[in-house]
Amino acid sequence: MKTFAVIAHKFKGEINLNDLPGSGRVDVIARCINSSIFLSHDIRRDVVFSFFAPNIQVRIKIDSSKVKYLNPDERSTAALIRNAILKMGEREETSPGFFSRNLSFDEFLKELKGMGKIYYLHEDGEDIRDVNISKNPVFLLSDSVNLSEEEEMKIEELAEKKISVSPKIILASHAITIVNNELDRRGL
Repeated sequence: MKTFAVIAHKFKGEINLNDLPGSGRVDVIARCINSSIFLSHDIRRDVVFSFFAPNIQVRIKIDSSKVKYLNPDERSTAALIRNAILKMGEREETSPGFFSRNLSFDEFLKELKGMGKIYYLHEDGEDIRDVNISKNPVFLLSDSVNLSEEEEMKIEELAEKKISVSPKIILASHAITIVNNELDRRGL
């Protein structure tokens, strides 16, 4: 499995399906999910997508090998995220392949570390084309907000490498697409 993990700084847990950008930029998270999991007319069955919302200390995880009812539009993806938030505490798996849990930032990082080697996606990192990627990689990045100094310090302590996918600052969802493309070309 490969894992994509996003720190969702603006997300506060309340989702208005008629205003996804105004709902803590859940539209950005939905695009990252789509970039991680979807192919044309299929889904990648070897991906875990996880995001952590520091404002509410929640981790939402999607296991593509188990997911059902996920469609490539942002609104239905946001509805599944909303469902995961609303059902949190009742059970961890809130719908097939969707898991929600209260975690601290440190617990979230520990969970990621247990999934494989962490590669921190950052514009100042080493070019991904020059990096050997391990089996079961974890690619960690921020949403549209930069990490705090404390967050970045903790991530850099755990990360195998800081890597870059472009000489320019690009959207998080685009960075994920480029990583998937690179892994596809390598047969990973």
